[in-house]
Amino acid sequence: MIKKIKIQILFLISFFILESSSRYNTISAQVFLPVDLIEKSDGKLPVHSIFIGEDNHKWIGTENGVYQIEEVTEEALVNANEFLPKKSILQIKKHLNNKLWFITYANEIIILDTKTNQQEKQNFGFLKGKIISNLIFSNNSKTVWVASRGNGVWKKSINQNSKPTKIEVEKNNENINDIIFFDGKLWAATETGLYYTKNISINDKKHKFKSVSDFTKASKMRVYKNQLWVLGFDKKDKGTLKSTKDGKKWTSYSLSKSFEYQVPNIMNFDSKGNLWVAADRVAKFEMLGNKKWTEFGEKQGFQSRSALSLAIDENDNIWVGTEGRGLFVRVNYPEKLTAKQKNQDTKQEIDTITDLEELRKEKNLSELLNTEKIETIKGKKLRLKVQFRTAKADILPEFEKELNDLVSFMNKNKELRILVQGHTAPVGNAQKNQELSEKRASEVRNYLIKKGISQNRIRTVGYGGTRPISTNREEMKENRRVEVIFVD
Repeated sequence: MIKKIKIQILFLISFFILESSSRYNTISAQVFLPVDLIEKSDGKLPVHSIFIGEDNHKWIGTENGVYQIEEVTEEALVNANEFLPKKSILQIKKHLNNKLWFITYANEIIILDTKTNQQEKQNFGFLKGKIISNLIFSNNSKTVWVASRGNGVWKKSINQNSKPTKIEVEKNNENINDIIFFDGKLWAATETGLYYTKNISINDKKHKFKSVSDFTKASKMRVYKNQLWVLGFDKKDKGTLKSTKDGKKWTSYSLSKSFEYQVPNIMNFDSKGNLWVAADRVAKFEMLGNKKWTEFGEKQGFQSRSALSLAIDENDNIWVGTEGRGLFVRVNYPEKLTAKQKNQDTKQEIDTITDLEELRKEKNLSELLNTEKIETIKGKKLRLKVQFRTAKADILPEFEKELNDLVSFMNKNKELRILVQGHTAPVGNAQKNQELSEKRASEVRNYLIKKGISQNRIRTVGYGGTRPISTNREEMKENRRVEVIFVD
């Protein structure tokens, strides 16, 4: 049932230089990175749904099955499970503690017990082929409510053989964009407006919906900080974002100019209270402070015109699924970085931050080895211009010349010994970063030995991400390095 695979994010480097400002900002550097869910593919899989589960695992529902991403490491290696069968998965919902509901394009429901791997199936044929826009469960988890685009709202017991009941929101209103529970009511976002009803029991025969006059159309809803947030169109048919605490008094917010007439149908909040939306681009709205919008488009790495899903994990990484370009992620590099050691409850603090400007002023290998005397080289630290395959310790062939120059110098100075230090960025799993830094230092050592340098002249050490050069987002790539110290 579960097959282990690996997927990689191709780092496009450089981060965060702010251009234009006033009210609407655009980031000019690369911040969204593509994720290849399958190693060999003729194209990108459409990603319809992203669900953040226990242990911060990401379940990715695609046109061809489900992938479970465990974590993003410092080198952007992503471990994933491939979930079969290979069906088009529109939505992923959590029911009980161990059960996930996978909703297919054909309205077949695959219910997976994540602890036992056992499956059961249901078929929502009563929707007559119409696409499910959302599926939610009652507070007691015994009732499922289903919204569709083209066949209204339905409710039924979660039991497989129970009979569904159709709920009329408004006469001839079949296109339901979203449903949600808030303040003891069921809310429905539709093509003709926003509605709510207090009758939300499975036993209620009739559901009398009332309309909210502020909306001519509602596209997406979210509950955050005990408030209902709604994206839609106002009476002037202009895009709007509104929130309410009681369903009576509403607060309005302006949308980014790009969304004034193309309202997103995807929204989510990060841990800092920023609202993220997506359509033909991704945008962040800073709720606190200056109420500023920041947009991310093609120049910022989001190479898509059609976002289908958006989720934010426990580390505030932003995951966006698209129609024809696959999955993208914006990795969050926190300003204050800590790493939890494997099997420990205490946190390992970052030791020191090297002065980046001082390190940049260091001479390169050829300058150092050709201009300085052996006595002045001892004790110096040299950052090798060596790069590795993504998330691996394999040295790329084009960087072997740098190591060959080091071999030549050590052959000329037989008494000189070196300490090879491996480092990673302080992002991701600390234990895996430690192992990767050690492997990379050892790979340099092995290369030198193969070229004839005695193993007694080379020692290695790995520091993982505990000795970063910088914790600034735009300089994060500088931390992935190998350094050599010349010793007696």
